[in-house]
Amino acid sequence: MQNVFISHPSPHNSMQEAFLSGIENKLKSHNLNPVNLGKSNWSYRAPMLPIKKIITTCKAAIIVGLERSHSYIGYDREGSFSCSEYTHKFQSTPWIHIEAGMAYQMGIPLLILKEKKLHSEGILDPLVSEFFVFEFVLENVYTSLSSELISVIESWIDDIPSREDTLV
Repeated sequence: MQNVFISHPSPHNSMQEAFLSGIENKLKSHNLNPVNLGKSNWSYRAPMLPIKKIITTCKAAIIVGLERSHSYIGYDREGSFSCSEYTHKFQSTPWIHIEAGMAYQMGIPLLILKEKKLHSEGILDPLVSEFFVFEFVLENVYTSLSSELISVIESWIDDIPSREDTLV
């Protein structure tokens, strides 16, 4: 079984938990072992070190942007001529961007999944990312992954080097 790094915020509701479980089950059905930092690998002295250690054991990474915070009103570039006001801005954890960057530096295949309502920024911005960003509505896929999502995951799985490819 090959390790696949799965980056996501800690789930805080049953829909997120069910969706992540569906993703993990899909990976396991293809003999892939989803791994991440989790609570047992955390280091308060050097949080990047355990992530690096885990990612180096992985053949691919999947980045899952799920809502972590919701700002009802805010301002970009406050105090400047280009200041703008926004309402209802949903964001994920910044850790998914860091972990995506670490996986990118390793050159392993990346799959980016983004909850549609999230602010498009960094790795989650389909306009600036060199990777395809698959958007989904959590309420529509948390009980059962959509056929489109399954197709995207399977296409990405086809790009993961097999053990035989890495033994040469």
